[in-house]
Amino acid sequence: MVPSDLARQVNAGKAKFADYYAGPARRMREMLQYSQTCLPGEPGPFAASYNDACTSFANGKSAMYPCGSFAVPQILTGNPDINVGMFAMPSADNPADRIVVSGVDLQWCVSAACKHKDAVYEVIAYLSDPDNLQTYISDQRAIPCLEGNFQLDPLFDGIQEFLDDGRVLDYLDHSYQSAMAVDAQLQTMLLDNRDDDAAIAAFLEKFDTDWQRYNRDVIRKVQEYESQQ
Repeated sequence: MVPSDLARQVNAGKAKFADYYAGPARRMREMLQYSQTCLPGEPGPFAASYNDACTSFANGKSAMYPCGSFAVPQILTGNPDINVGMFAMPSADNPADRIVVSGVDLQWCVSAACKHKDAVYEVIAYLSDPDNLQTYISDQRAIPCLEGNFQLDPLFDGIQEFLDDGRVLDYLDHSYQSAMAVDAQLQTMLLDNRDDDAAIAAFLEKFDTDWQRYNRDVIRKVQEYESQQ
């Protein structure tokens, strides 16, 4: 729902998150109205941890789970026989404009100070072997970053056309500083009992303020780079 380079635009001083995040925030609050009904006397959905949510979905207590494929291995521990699939979040007004959001959650690195680089590279080469990588992605229901003839899990059948067409964007939250605690900010916005306008306005103001605070070094480097172009 927002430009893929929004973080860079904000760092360059050409945009604010408040200019774009009101719409997504409003839709998040709307989605909350359709969360599963809790039993009398039980806490609402905010009381559920990540593991609780995965277990509940695995046991059929909810029909849909707005999450990523990374949750599936956890879900399968609760119910190995569950028939689970994925679909692209219908966030666009025009179905043709839908995009799948994906990101790298696991990578291998070698420290510059490593004293045994050759041995580490040997391990990485072993892990990156197509057959070994296929074993991993089959077990974890993952998508590899290496090119090759890999067999994806049927889990991804519902989004295969997006992968084939390249309609994929990186997670914008990969640019969020952990010190911002964006997860807590989102929860606060969703828990806010004021009307939508007031709750969302407070969220947007804090988000932009915290962004400037915790990204000072990145903002300075981006603006210095922009000024030299």
